[in-house]
Amino acid sequence: MVRLMSNDPIQFLNETFPALFHKGVADLRAKAEGGDAKSQKILDDVVAADGAVVLELEGEGATTVYLHAKDGEMKVLDAAPAPETVSLAVAAPGPGLAMLLGEAAKQGELEEERAAQNAVRTASKRLQDALADKSLLFHVVVEDVPELGTVTTRVGLNAATPPADPSFTATIKYADLEEARTGNVNPQMLFMSGKLRMEGDYSFALQLGMQLMAQAQAEGLI
Repeated sequence: MVRLMSNDPIQFLNETFPALFHKGVADLRAKAEGGDAKSQKILDDVVAADGAVVLELEGEGATTVYLHAKDGEMKVLDAAPAPETVSLAVAAPGPGLAMLLGEAAKQGELEEERAAQNAVRTASKRLQDALADKSLLFHVVVEDVPELGTVTTRVGLNAATPPADPSFTATIKYADLEEARTGNVNPQMLFMSGKLRMEGDYSFALQLGMQLMAQAQAEGLI
């Protein structure tokens, strides 16, 4: 069982997250070997993925962590990867991530099987193929975060660095994000109710989401 020893974001990204990823792969492999066809398909997708991840922690003690997923392994890199190998680049405030990790640890979420499942799905050959040579650049703004106020995370898929100028911005209040994280509501419900606000050109994001959903349905994954 993977345990979070502290809510230090650097330790989490360098140690806990790779451990969760490897646990997720091991769980999928065990289920696949037991004859679970769905797990085999997900495992094949994860193992076929090959891409680096750039994670920038902003604020006090700012640092950058580099990871690389390939052949079902998650490795921590000592130096910045070649720009053309980066499949995900994220910048987030260190204090915000520390708070979220602390809350997750209190609720035991990082010790549960779904944490490993979520970690392992950060590597996806299907997503890489769907993006092809395009990039998806966006910001996620969370309002009313306890003790922090407004927190902005910058995300780039198929981008070497987190985007300063996004194609679109998604804004949500912390309480509503927590409802989604705990499974009480889904993003579509939040969007339809106006609690998830989108600004900018997010047409490619919708197209990409529908394409991946259709593929997953066709393969019996959802």
